[in-house]
Amino acid sequence: MQALYAYYQSDTKDMVRTEQELLNGTKKIFELYLLVLQMFVEMAEQEEMYYADLPASAVTGKRKSANRLLKENVFIAWLEKSSHFLKQIKDNKISWQADHDVVKKAFFQIRQTDQYKAYSSSESTSVKQDIELINWMFQEVFTRQEFVVSLLEERTIYWAESLDLMEVMISKTLDGGKNSGEFKLLPLYKDEEDDIKFMRELVKQTIKDDAYFTQIIGEKTQNWDAERIAMVDIILMKMALCEILHQSSIPIKVSINEYIDISKDYSTPNSKSFINGVIDKLVIELKEQGKIVKSGRGLLE
Repeated sequence: MQALYAYYQSDTKDMVRTEQELLNGTKKIFELYLLVLQMFVEMAEQEEMYYADLPASAVTGKRKSANRLLKENVFIAWLEKSSHFLKQIKDNKISWQADHDVVKKAFFQIRQTDQYKAYSSSESTSVKQDIELINWMFQEVFTRQEFVVSLLEERTIYWAESLDLMEVMISKTLDGGKNSGEFKLLPLYKDEEDDIKFMRELVKQTIKDDAYFTQIIGEKTQNWDAERIAMVDIILMKMALCEILHQSSIPIKVSINEYIDISKDYSTPNSKSFINGVIDKLVIELKEQGKIVKSGRGLLE
């Protein structure tokens, strides 16, 4: 959707650039995922430095420390020893080094909370408690600490719109190890070759059929002021029609529901009803014209 929006807004209508932006945007999502995970490691290191810098007790000669350190958290410990994660961090050049002061401030904010104090004072914990702490840290650092949010918004245009996705990705990563304590990094693609092919075809075919989609959508929106229809809604309807007409293995209802869901996040409050109504009418006509061909039992309905 973003790639198509940029294409339609551009004066050059450069298809090669559009495809490149499509793939770059997808890669940026994965880089944000790695950046969030790396923050947990950085926070553990900051905690370690904090206790190392505390003066020793005049009585015992020992430095004060926590009963439970962040580096002992089962998930953070896994991140620190995972060769796959470390390789991805290196290959994608993920680092908080230039923003060390932000990491330090984030840790000191965390250190003041009751949740952190309860965790660090606990003499024993469980995998469940460790995972709950990471989920809480994600919310605390990446949604409530404005200086972190501001930094990420400055570093990448993808942060604000990717926050909900990041939460889902972190949650899925944690859920994968909630029983065993062994986690797996989510892949960028489920099936790289097929997924990239699908993305490219969806963008290219939507553009190829643009005049046709504009015509049939226009016929169903004659009573609407064209200037009042959000551009995002038009793009989403064109993408939905493209998927319905050209992706034979995807059920019609799945396509419609997918684009309605996207409209909830990216368009107006009334968009979901508007898109649903227009596409429903078009699907009925396209079926009657024999233009919708789906393979597999039950895919037509």
